[in-house]
Amino acid sequence: MQDDANLPLIPDDDPAVDRLLGSTGRFSPKHGFEDRVIHRVRVPLPRWLRSLRDRAVGLTSGVSGWTILVTFSLATAAAWTTAVAVGMRFWGEISGVASGVLSEALGLAREVFNEGIAPGWELTKAEVSAWLASLGLNPTMVVVGYGIVILVCAVALKFLTAEPARRRGTIHATH
Repeated sequence: MQDDANLPLIPDDDPAVDRLLGSTGRFSPKHGFEDRVIHRVRVPLPRWLRSLRDRAVGLTSGVSGWTILVTFSLATAAAWTTAVAVGMRFWGEISGVASGVLSEALGLAREVFNEGIAPGWELTKAEVSAWLASLGLNPTMVVVGYGIVILVCAVALKFLTAEPARRRGTIHATH
């Protein structure tokens, strides 16, 4: 007997225990064991979240749920009908204002692009091309290389996010 509870009763270098432990078989669960076990694990919610969930379920199920669904459906239908009626009644005014606003917005966008974005883009393009040339790189080849990297990454992402073959087309019955 030992006074210290943290020390094991069996010494670390006991060959008999090592042989016994070495002769025991290892547990090897069947395929899908993890999925079945994890599927049944329930993590309890905090009390306030449970009450909120129960209130939401009570509000959206049964007669009250159908009442809310019908009310919102009627309100949505009324809003769309009103919008269509107003649009048909004032079509000339709406289209005139919309075309005026659109032409002003396009003019402003064209001005911003011609005076701000295009010169800045040309300057940036020239500086980047000069920097790549100083490194001995062809700008066209750098762009092609980046394109290839993007394509390889997209294909890799497609493969990495694909559904595993063992699950494809199967139905997991856990009960």
